[in-house]
Amino acid sequence: MIQDDIISELQYIPENKLIELYDIIHYFRLSLTKETAKQEIEEDFKIDEQACLEALAKIKRGDKSGFTEIGSVKDYIIKLRNEIN
Repeated sequence: MIQDDIISELQYIPENKLIELYDIIHYFRLSLTKETAKQEIEEDFKIDEQACLEALAKIKRGDKSGFTEIGSVKDYIIKLRNEIN
């Protein structure tokens, strides 16, 4: 397994360089976590083209039933996230 190979290679790295190696591995892992989180957020908030077209058609007809006033987009997104979870 590749993890075992990596661990066995560690014995050949001088002690004073292990901190640098740890930093590289740690920040690499964090960047992967952020990338995954970003992709999940993008997927959660994809624009539904059909829903947008239907909403625009309702507005054009003057039918605003089902619409709400949104004071803060940030607060509204947080509320939606909480509803999803």
